[in-house]
Amino acid sequence: MKTLQNKVIIYDDACPMCNAYTGCFVQFGWLERRTGFTAAGREILSRLDLDRSRHEIPLYDLKTGETLYGLNALFFILGNRYPWMNALFRNRLFRAFWKQVYLIVTYNRRIIAGTAAPKEGFDCAPDVHVFYRWVYIAIAVTAALIATVSATGTGAPAVLFYGMTGLHALFLVIGLFRFNRLDFTGHWATVAMVTTVLGASLPAVSATWIAMGILGAWLWKKRWRAVTGAARKRVSPSRAAALRY
Repeated sequence: MKTLQNKVIIYDDACPMCNAYTGCFVQFGWLERRTGFTAAGREILSRLDLDRSRHEIPLYDLKTGETLYGLNALFFILGNRYPWMNALFRNRLFRAFWKQVYLIVTYNRRIIAGTAAPKEGFDCAPDVHVFYRWVYIAIAVTAALIATVSATGTGAPAVLFYGMTGLHALFLVIGLFRFNRLDFTGHWATVAMVTTVLGASLPAVSATWIAMGILGAWLWKKRWRAVTGAARKRVSPSRAAALRY
C-alpha cells in the first residue's frame, strides 16, 4: 500500500466529523494531503463542481485535474489501502446501500454536528433535502424512543428519565412555533438521541441525569446560532461561478 500522492481531499472544515475522518486518512498515511474548503485556493476551487462538492466530498488530483466525488472518492482511498475491497466496492447492491447512508449523513451533517457557517471562505453547507432530513429525524427519534423504553423501569430512575424525555418534548413544541421547523426538529432529534442513548447506556444514578442535563445544555448552546436562524455566510450562485474565473 502506497500513500496517495498528488491528491488532495477537500473537506467541510465546519464539520467535526469531516475533519476527523479526513484527518485519520492523513495520519494513517493513506493520503498525503487534505485541505478545508475555507482554506482551499482559488486554483483548486475553480476546477471543482462547487455545487456537487457541497454534497459529495471531492478528491482532487493535483497533476491531472481529475476529481472523484463522494463515495467514489472514499472507495478509491479505501481501495488503495485495502485492494481486496475493490471487488466489494464494485458490487451494485453494496454501493446502493452505502450511497443512501452517505446521503443521509451528508445532507444532515451540519444538523448532526450543530455547527454554524464559517466566518470566511467558501461555505460548503449542503442544501436542505426534505426527504433525507425526515429520514434522519425518523432514525434519531426511533433510537431515542428505544433507549427510553429500555431505560425506564420503576422507581426514581424511571421518573427522572421520563422527566428528561418530557423536557425534550416540551422544548420541541416551543421551538416549532418560534424557529425554522425542519431545522429545529433535526437539531432537537439529534440532542434527544444523544442524551437518551448515552443516558440509557450509563448506570441509573443521579450523576448520570446531572451529566445528561449538562450534556443537553452544551449541545443546545453549541447549535443555538443555527437554530435561531442567525445570518449564515453563503456563497451565492453568481459568486460561486466567479470563483471559476
